[in-house]
Amino acid sequence: MARINLKNISKSYDQKCVLNNINMIIEEGTFTVLLGPSGSGKTTLLHGIAGIVNFDSGEIHFNEQLMNHISIDKRNAVLVDQNLLLFPHMNVKDNIAFGLKMRKVNKIEIERKVDELLKLLELNGHENKYPNELSGGQMQRVAIARALAIGVEVLLLDEPFSKLDIVLRKNMQEFVRNLQQTLKVTILMVTHDQEEALSIADKVALLMNGEIKQYDTPHCIYEKPISKEVADFFGVRNYIKGNIINGNFSTDIGIFKTKVLNQQNITFMFRPEEIEIVSEQGPYITGVVTKRIYSGDKIVYTIKVQHTELVVSSFTYKDYQVGDDVTLTLLFDNAVYF
Repeated sequence: MARINLKNISKSYDQKCVLNNINMIIEEGTFTVLLGPSGSGKTTLLHGIAGIVNFDSGEIHFNEQLMNHISIDKRNAVLVDQNLLLFPHMNVKDNIAFGLKMRKVNKIEIERKVDELLKLLELNGHENKYPNELSGGQMQRVAIARALAIGVEVLLLDEPFSKLDIVLRKNMQEFVRNLQQTLKVTILMVTHDQEEALSIADKVALLMNGEIKQYDTPHCIYEKPISKEVADFFGVRNYIKGNIINGNFSTDIGIFKTKVLNQQNITFMFRPEEIEIVSEQGPYITGVVTKRIYSGDKIVYTIKVQHTELVVSSFTYKDYQVGDDVTLTLLFDNAVYF
């Protein structure tokens, strides 16, 4: 398996910068996700690693080998995108075997490898079916099996599950993650879905406007964003500004105790789940529910505290209605400040 090292990668189209000085290391045998909005440069970066696109500057290394001038067929990196491009006139077995036949592998070895992948990808019983006879998830597995058949060091996935319904999508996410952990293949996947990235990746690279804003574990990039820009990408956040003097954080909605040292013009960020609705009396803040959204496992409230609106996720059984007075406490131990 390969360790990918990207050094000072840049790319422009028609004088528009798509990738701006990208530097990142993808460790061997890990599952890394390129996350970002449409047009952020994710697919361009993926295609450059595959050899489909030539970067304007920078270097791509697989382990210690410089790959910039290595042709697509010799990179040992295979791209699987949402279109799959299975051969419609070939059955499952022949689709998987195609790359091996092109490399003139002997028939006995082809049979062994294909049988191994049919079992690994849970495609036994489907080997004689054609693509139009398969479900979306089965076609995904055939495309991945075809890539793995030729012994790739790097598997590149470009929005591979975007055309699947939500249940099948979840199943394929889990399936591919388990497969990666079994084979220890290096996987780099592109998605714009935050939940998908956080649930399956070892590390997430958030790409916005052609730049990597943060490259970290799912836990850190979600709970410890390094900037407001990163934090906002993952949904609604609450920002409370103020000054800290002698352990007191003075704000427009109240004064709070904090362990952070004296600082002027500081902003604390609270995720909706880091503000709790409580029933106790004490040094808390009070507000009025102005909006209520029920989403099954939680209720999301908008609560007006003086002239500030806070968004709060509640997982308790207590159900508040618009117009209700509520008492809030802020979980400073979990908050991030800028």
